[in-house]
Amino acid sequence: MAAVNAISALSQQPASETNQVLGKEDFLKLLISQLRHQDPLEPVKNTEFIAQMAQLTSLEQLQGLNKNLSYLAYLQELSWEKEVLLFAANMLGKEVEAKNPETGELFGGQVRGYYLKAGEIWLMLPEKEIPISWVYRVGLPQGGGS
Repeated sequence: MAAVNAISALSQQPASETNQVLGKEDFLKLLISQLRHQDPLEPVKNTEFIAQMAQLTSLEQLQGLNKNLSYLAYLQELSWEKEVLLFAANMLGKEVEAKNPETGELFGGQVRGYYLKAGEIWLMLPEKEIPISWVYRVGLPQGGGS
């Protein structure tokens, strides 16, 4: 019954390792081979066979869950990027005040543009470009324009 133990050991590996070592088709081929070559005096018990099939089903479900979670994380990242870009777009033409958290240096001016750099939005002011995380106040431009 070494084949049963080998199949059980492989199916209990984490899903990421199993993808690289043993796929669904390989698992089924091993199971069929095991059934064909079993000792007729000591056949595989139904409970062992059912346990192996349950392990295969669990493995497939875990792989599907992993795929769905990866896709959900991807969609969440896209959504976050769009939200941040929309937030920055709404700041165009607005007056901002900002402070460098390391030096305490203050900046201010009207937002003329923005861009994404290393995963963070940077605002383009008349004399300086600053990360959006430094902004502590946003207001209408002086002179009452929008």
